[in-house]
Amino acid sequence: MQSTDIGERSTTKHHDLLWVVVGSVALVAITCLPYVAAIAMTPPGQQFMGFLWGVDEGNVYLQWMRQARDGHFVFFNQYTSKPQNPHFFNVFFLALGLIARLTGWKLIIVFHLARVVGGVFLLWAFYLLVCELTQRRAVQLGAVLLASLSSGLGWIFVLRAQNPPSSYYRPRFFPVDVAAGWQAQPEAVTFLSLFLNPLFVVAMGLLCLVMLFGVRAVRRGWGSTVACGLALLLLGNIHGYDIFVCFGTLFVWFLLNVLSHRLGWWQAALRYVAIALICLPAPLWAWYTAHVDPAYREKINTLTASARPIDYAIGYGLPLALAVLGTGYVLWRWRASRTEASGRDESPPALLLPVIWLIVNAPALYLPVSFQRKLAEGMHLPICILAAVGAVYVIVPLLRGRLSPAVVLALVALLSLPSNILFVTGCLRHAAVNNRDLLDVLQPPMYLTTDELQAIAYLGRSTVAADLVMSSSLTGSHIPPRAPCRVYAGHWAETLEFGRALRGVSLFFTPGQSPELKWLVLKTTGTTLVFYGPRERIFQQALARRIDPSGKIVPANEDPAAGLTKLAEVYKNRSVTIYRVVPSPIRRSSSE
Repeated sequence: MQSTDIGERSTTKHHDLLWVVVGSVALVAITCLPYVAAIAMTPPGQQFMGFLWGVDEGNVYLQWMRQARDGHFVFFNQYTSKPQNPHFFNVFFLALGLIARLTGWKLIIVFHLARVVGGVFLLWAFYLLVCELTQRRAVQLGAVLLASLSSGLGWIFVLRAQNPPSSYYRPRFFPVDVAAGWQAQPEAVTFLSLFLNPLFVVAMGLLCLVMLFGVRAVRRGWGSTVACGLALLLLGNIHGYDIFVCFGTLFVWFLLNVLSHRLGWWQAALRYVAIALICLPAPLWAWYTAHVDPAYREKINTLTASARPIDYAIGYGLPLALAVLGTGYVLWRWRASRTEASGRDESPPALLLPVIWLIVNAPALYLPVSFQRKLAEGMHLPICILAAVGAVYVIVPLLRGRLSPAVVLALVALLSLPSNILFVTGCLRHAAVNNRDLLDVLQPPMYLTTDELQAIAYLGRSTVAADLVMSSSLTGSHIPPRAPCRVYAGHWAETLEFGRALRGVSLFFTPGQSPELKWLVLKTTGTTLVFYGPRERIFQQALARRIDPSGKIVPANEDPAAGLTKLAEVYKNRSVTIYRVVPSPIRRSSSE
């Protein structure tokens, strides 16, 4: 077997590239179908808000897009009442906001168009990377197939959860499925990112370009070195967590080429330093922003801990098992090629790059940093490359020609697809009940009533950035994307000291609470407006049941403004009333 089989260099075939692009377009089109289904499921008098999972996260993105559309260059946090000194800058959301401003399109339309275009960009960039690593066509197309469709073994645990034996193992975290109660992590699985999030797919596409130009920086010199640095600069601004894995992977890659005498020490050092210097403005600006804005610093220090290694292993399932075989094969062929070279300089095979990538990325998940979990973004990509290597170079020979590489790869993709299907169907089940089954984790609704939208539109016309709205966090999540005011509670991480904010909201909306205590809450929080609608009534009912399970003493739908003379009604429709704290300026509107 020739050493070129594991990737000394490759040329992209235009015919295959065309099919990859066509397939990518078809795949992202398929990911749009559940959204079409959610629109078709819209209850009378309501509107689908555009998100099938992570409504709270999606609203944060729309908040930044709206600020960019309205002319802001740096973004501020509308989900906190704490003082801040805004310096957060993200070129991706700035661009999306400008597109919305120039076209007049709704923010959610621009968001999903970016998801579609970003998905095609990701798979195109991933294919170019794989072509740079290996000439074997089956590995090239197989890696793209696995990255597009594969996931782990969540479907097995979901089925067992329906009828659990006494020894049933329930992971506390699972990257691919929420159907059985696990927290999903879309950046950990490529298909979920394609389905849900334009930020993740664009960042992962840039991650592929960084690795692509990192390989070429050794082979082709300074042009690719500069391209690598520019891609890393953009990635560092859009999703800065990823640069840690990039720097670690590129360092080991350059070092390996030095030890193999492909590059001299000074050549490698100069190119690596050049990449770092070109990228440097992104982490420097992030550091400066955290230094001058304590609210931003507190937000980025919100703990997002990684799962246990066994949970990740289950989450990646069959592709990870094949990736282990692929890693073994690459290392064995590299050792064999060095032996055959009989002491001559032998360049390391390019397929060592995904091996390095995975070896660097896995331990990074447990670095002593607050954003551990976010470092899983893109780890699925080297797993899929090495899984394709394992399937083509290990499994197919073991089968002695009974199945072709294409059939083996198709079977692997098919066997690792069910978890993604369960994830999508789970999202639609949540949509059918408007996330009422997720109230225990305070997930905002997917649909809002016409009354709620009209009331939020009033806030959009009649408030300024200094205004602070008291509402349930379910409503609060939806206000910043549509109005310039801040909300007291609206997001588990963006709302600083979220637990404390929830306690303040609970004190104010608890039925039977004294007017003096309610006024103290409004005064100490700096609230200028109170939003009282359907979600607040649901919140009140839950609080009333907690105080009085019989439901006979505590009124469940008490107007929170009762007894508060310093609250003036400024807006009212059939189910929503908005009050302003006086002597704040009163802007009154009514829509029955």
